[in-house]
Amino acid sequence: KSLDDMIIEAAYEAYEDAGIEPDDIQAAWFGTTFAGETAQIMAAPLKLPYIPVTRVENACATGSEALRGACYAVAAGVCDVALALGAEKLKDTGFMGLPQTRPIATWSYRLTTQTPPAVFAMMATGYFAKYGLSYAEGKKLLAKIAVKNHHNGTLNPKAHFQREVTIEQVINAPMVAYPLGLYDCCGVSDGAAAAIVTRADMAKNFRADPIYIKSLQICQGPREGFMNPTYDFAHVEETYRGGAAAYAEAGIRNPREEISTAEVHMLHTT
Repeated sequence: KSLDDMIIEAAYEAYEDAGIEPDDIQAAWFGTTFAGETAQIMAAPLKLPYIPVTRVENACATGSEALRGACYAVAAGVCDVALALGAEKLKDTGFMGLPQTRPIATWSYRLTTQTPPAVFAMMATGYFAKYGLSYAEGKKLLAKIAVKNHHNGTLNPKAHFQREVTIEQVINAPMVAYPLGLYDCCGVSDGAAAAIVTRADMAKNFRADPIYIKSLQICQGPREGFMNPTYDFAHVEETYRGGAAAYAEAGIRNPREEISTAEVHMLHTT
């Protein structure tokens, strides 16, 4: 499918799910890292009705950034119904990993010899060292995560991979970046997703079981992590602080007891 095809499919599934028409959308946010640098990439195929459309990019948090923009606009009273949509077309790179279209920042020269598996492999070995795990113990721990992830994929008709794997298959898979093997690394996927955001008091006008957002946090740090020679690769301060802020805003005091399901973004089993 083309990028336009995926954008249209995601948006119209969201419209149908919410029981709205395209003309009901009053503002939209488009999240993409590699598809281009203008909101017109989304506005044109959807034929949006002359409304404000904002294109956002924030690396792995790009989808969350699009949703955050839509939520903040609705919460501020700027609009009543907003569309948040994210899309990426990565397979055209020939499955060689993320395309290197532009530098990430002024310090990007430091990353020119690093790949995502290499960076996250350092997190795995750092974790093993900090918590006293042997290679075999650590590898089995990562394998359990891969098995769980692949099992979840079998339950989702839209998942890229929809087959089970065993711990033995994961442990014995070809090595990509020590200690990460083939099944520890995510595949290169094309995809798109969309959400309709509206006011809480209007939500049940669209469907009987809306999802209410109690908190939405994004946390950026000063990039002191793996650029710092004292970094142990076993703790991500931005994740810790972002989670703490979300729990506080949502009134959650004991996440392990109060949260029943967690969906965590990570390119690798680390």
